[in-house]
Amino acid sequence: MGKGKHRLYISLLYRQNADNFHWALTLGPKHERKSTKDSVRYDVANTVNAAWNGVEPVPWRYRYDPVNPLLEYKLVARVLIAKLPSKTSFEDWATTIHHTCRALPIVQNDAAWRCRSWVLQAMNTLRALGGAFSTIPDVQDGNAEEAEIIAFAKAARGKVLGGEIPVGDIHAIPLLDMRRTWRESVLRSSRL
Repeated sequence: MGKGKHRLYISLLYRQNADNFHWALTLGPKHERKSTKDSVRYDVANTVNAAWNGVEPVPWRYRYDPVNPLLEYKLVARVLIAKLPSKTSFEDWATTIHHTCRALPIVQNDAAWRCRSWVLQAMNTLRALGGAFSTIPDVQDGNAEEAEIIAFAKAARGKVLGGEIPVGDIHAIPLLDMRRTWRESVLRSSRL
């Protein structure tokens, strides 16, 4: 039953001339293929687009895009947060995650709110759905789990930029498994 499960990751992408990362959620199949965009990325971005008026701050917007992580040259690290049973189709999981994520509020004009804020909120909202999402770790702004992810991503970025990890080899991209175990999930649920 455990074979072929879909994977839900936090994807950490390199930002040019910045000491932080772009955070996103990515749903992928167990075996990613170079020839297709077989994964889906969920994130928020405040990059300039055609709708921007050139005067106001660049607004944050939700994105839901098919991607090929094997061709993602800015990807420096992934954090595994859930394995989703393959008895439910990839498309159904993608739709569930999309409907959940697009309903999240997007905060405008607040310098403290970032893509990381949105990912943490998305993780909490998905974990609250229970079931296969119950393994998603409780990562909060400033807690030990967040610090572990950031330290892991910084070390991975150093290896990628230093040429120790080949670009485009998804199996070489550092992976941190932060899923809560079934026992932790049950214990935490019983304390609520």
